[in-house]
Amino acid sequence: MRPWSAPSRPWTHAGAELPNILSHLSDGGVLTLTIDREEKRNALDRATLHELEACLCDGGADERVKVIVLRGAGEQAFSAGADLAELLAHETIEAYRQHFDLVARVILAMHRARPPVVARVQGFALAGGCGLAVAADFTIAAESAVFGLPEIGIGLLPMVVSAPIYRATGSRKVVLDLMLTGRRVAAREALALGLATRVVPDPALDAEIDSLVRTLCGYSPTALRLGKEAVHTMCEMEYATALRYLREMIVLTSLTDDAKEGLRAFFEKRPPAWKGR
Repeated sequence: MRPWSAPSRPWTHAGAELPNILSHLSDGGVLTLTIDREEKRNALDRATLHELEACLCDGGADERVKVIVLRGAGEQAFSAGADLAELLAHETIEAYRQHFDLVARVILAMHRARPPVVARVQGFALAGGCGLAVAADFTIAAESAVFGLPEIGIGLLPMVVSAPIYRATGSRKVVLDLMLTGRRVAAREALALGLATRVVPDPALDAEIDSLVRTLCGYSPTALRLGKEAVHTMCEMEYATALRYLREMIVLTSLTDDAKEGLRAFFEKRPPAWKGR
């Protein structure tokens, strides 16, 4: 029985069901968010992006939630990116701005969520879908998964999602290669480039997610939250400034109740009882 999928119960944003995002909270505290537009390869229209942002913000602040798993419905696509029919229908600069602002807001919501966010990637992760997959704290991909930024083929560019791509790879050349050639990248190459955390055979994907989720749920929620915050903040700092910031973060971590409990449990040779503070 996978703790990230069952037993579970529907989890709703502000008490309301959302038509494009399926959400379930397991008894173990794992919130699974499924982009539920399988017939459109889980394309990201504005309504879906709004719902996803809401779920990430609310779920990311919910103290019951220990891990967030983000996936696409079906097996063909994590997400193939923007809903092109909707994009074509935009008639004003403001409409385009609102659309792409939502992409940026979803990425920021993933970074700001208290618990780790795990992307389960099977099938296509293209354009904005590639950006969301890579922006997750952990990107676990099936061997058959395909990553890419194909927007240039239709005269567009993946401007917003190039930011998490660059942060993940640390390479201007990788971003330019993906952005300006539009080529698709197999999962193993995506791993080598830094776009994925791990790649596993397709039949082992759920077992790998299960193992990762169990590991994360077994650790101090406070340590996970502070560690995630520290890494995202450190990545934007100059080296010497980062060292000073990280010194203060380890001092803060050392003073938490969970750190003290972890040390006591170590010496008493027992499992720690995490309090999340």
